[in-house]
Amino acid sequence: MSEEKKYMNNMGVFYAAAAFLGIMASFQNFIVHFIIFCLYLIFLIKNKKYRLIQVIATILFFVVFFVRSEVEIANNKTHLTGNEQWFELHFNEIGKIEGDRLTIKAFDRVTSETLIVRYRIRSAKEKQILQKKLSPGIVCRVKGKLEEPSSSTNENAFDYKKYLQQNHIYWILKPEQLDMDTCRPKPSFLTILRKIRADGIHYLQAYFPKETVPLAAALLFGTSDLLSSDTMDDYRNLGLVHLLAISGLHIAIIVAIVNFLLLRMGITREKSFVMLIVCLPVYCILTGASPSVNRSVLMTMLLLIGKRWGKNGKLTPLDAISLTFLLYLFVSPLAIFNIGFQLSFLVTFALLISSFYILKRNEHPISLLLVTSFLSMIITAPLLLYFFFEFSIISLLVNLLYIPLFNVILLPYVLFGFLFHLLFGSIVNPLLKPLDLLIIFTNQVTEKISMLPWNTVILGRPSLPLVFLYCWGIFLFFVLWEKGVSGVRKLLLFLLPCTLCIGQWAVTNFSSQGEVTFLDVGQGDSIYIRLPYGKGHYLIDTGGTISFEKKPWQQVNDGYEVGEDTVVPFLKSKGVTTIDKLILTHGDADHVGGAKAVMRELKVREIVLPDIKNRSSLEAELIQLGQQKQTAIRYVHEGESWQVDENRFYILSPKENSTLTSNNASIVLYTVLGKTSWLFTGDLEKEGELVLMQKYPQLSADVLKVGHHGSHSSTTELFLEQIAPKMAVISAGKNNSFGHPHPEVIERLERKKINILRTDITGAITFTFNKESGTFSVHHP
Repeated sequence: MSEEKKYMNNMGVFYAAAAFLGIMASFQNFIVHFIIFCLYLIFLIKNKKYRLIQVIATILFFVVFFVRSEVEIANNKTHLTGNEQWFELHFNEIGKIEGDRLTIKAFDRVTSETLIVRYRIRSAKEKQILQKKLSPGIVCRVKGKLEEPSSSTNENAFDYKKYLQQNHIYWILKPEQLDMDTCRPKPSFLTILRKIRADGIHYLQAYFPKETVPLAAALLFGTSDLLSSDTMDDYRNLGLVHLLAISGLHIAIIVAIVNFLLLRMGITREKSFVMLIVCLPVYCILTGASPSVNRSVLMTMLLLIGKRWGKNGKLTPLDAISLTFLLYLFVSPLAIFNIGFQLSFLVTFALLISSFYILKRNEHPISLLLVTSFLSMIITAPLLLYFFFEFSIISLLVNLLYIPLFNVILLPYVLFGFLFHLLFGSIVNPLLKPLDLLIIFTNQVTEKISMLPWNTVILGRPSLPLVFLYCWGIFLFFVLWEKGVSGVRKLLLFLLPCTLCIGQWAVTNFSSQGEVTFLDVGQGDSIYIRLPYGKGHYLIDTGGTISFEKKPWQQVNDGYEVGEDTVVPFLKSKGVTTIDKLILTHGDADHVGGAKAVMRELKVREIVLPDIKNRSSLEAELIQLGQQKQTAIRYVHEGESWQVDENRFYILSPKENSTLTSNNASIVLYTVLGKTSWLFTGDLEKEGELVLMQKYPQLSADVLKVGHHGSHSSTTELFLEQIAPKMAVISAGKNNSFGHPHPEVIERLERKKINILRTDITGAITFTFNKESGTFSVHHP
């Protein structure tokens, strides 16, 4: 056996794996992970020839990290009751102001808990004061109300409450007022560094070209807050978002530059290493201390320590990343659930392990970059599918251009441009103009490429068995590639990842089950219908935010948008790439406001609109967008229908060329799914219900989608008597200002002993069905 093989048998990566299993045994299923650990031990003993001392060490790592995680679980709880009113807040982060909303983390000095502070700014003058005076190191005494963070209310949605708990945050504080005159500075070394970071970002905003600022802030200070959501989406769609975060390559470039300058100044190599080791933690704080930054900084420090004081001046990169993994998780076991942590460590581990064989066979720079990009794409695909439901296939090619562009040109240009501007002021401005033009051009090219069809693969969220299959398949792929197969075998090898993706696509699209899901979109409607075997994907309305007139200082450029932030992610999580019919019942914003995002992100084959005389401005915009995208547009009225296999859908309203008001001119749809009859009524009110009853005196349905969110002007006594539903579904926003559903409507439904499901109480409501039957389930927040 070669010396290299002997060395690999004793790498720290195996202890890191034992620690990982110990953590997962605590946080997830103990029995399953304990069995996996036992099998892992057998593998180490048989295949790696582990001696007794190594077996004991592996067991100790498992036990120590299991116990550490159990302690973390026991201590991960709040000491506040929720009834407290006064707080002494130490602001130690940079605040985020969007329009008239401030969001910032603060440390409560009394209970030692971190809180999310959300404050509604009252005037433009107050906004200016907060922007100027609110900075890390300020202590304020405020009166406010505590609220629990919201959990996810839709399937596969981001769970904000769980995310905060994993970061030891349990409450959102809403102050009555933030009076900066009563605040006092209370600086510490940490807050001084964070204030320097905040001042650096403000300096960029004050003196750098407008288009340069967001990217410069991301590359220098690790914040993506200034990047528009569209720009972030463009980079994410191309698999380039890692370039906007400070990572190992960024750290390596900066360390190399600083080390080179120190050596040129006459400082010895040993002293240079010591200076870098001391300064790297400071740099970590200045760049936001995200998981990828923490990993990169700690690993770099360990490598420098190994070179400076290690035996024979050696600490291998794989041992360094393993030790970094162990130290990081011992301090913060819950970091294991952070997607940034997972991606950073997974890619680094994979590339370092591959460097022994796979990367070593590709020494040409372009070949090496291609293989590295391909490995990164393959290894991260299961994670990206699980969390974001899609991954980019074009990233393999665009990385060839963007990695050199960002790391060789943009990063050094931004770094030295910033430093020179600090030293010499506005005299440097002419040098920033080419940078600005380059960034504008880069963003434009990124936008154009991201709009190309088929640059991303949307497969939805894989089930846990599928995730396991992905992991096993990718592991097998790496093993076979490492062995150096050739010819037809090599072709088959590279088809293996494609086979895994095709398998998930087949499982999703050929399922015999269908579903009807009433999404929780707040105060609005959005209903997704999937027919068995993927024969049809329909979306009835898209929800939407009801906007009120705001002053310029209150307006938000990239605020929450129902279609983009709720409806589209849900559809992608289901593996939906095409909507066969986008049925927009009427033109109110809470029903069609999210349609633009759906049409932008997914393929829509046909838009179905009510056949009416007068249309809203929103409907007119959607018709224009549909024409631009060459989407079929169909105007429907009573008597029309369509059929897919045994499933038939009937349009019951409105009348042809209807002149009724928007709500009463809603599309009313009737169908039978899973031997259950459904009546979808849009925002139908009393007048429309009367017309419907007169037209269809024998109409009845098992499930009634209650009209107009349960308004008192809908769901009359006579209507309920004729329809005689067994189940009533109400889509309404939690604590909405309209008071929907109205108590009288609830009373009518209860008096007739009709089961009621409400999205404002249960979250999303799903009916899963096959040919014979179906069952309801809810997504409890």
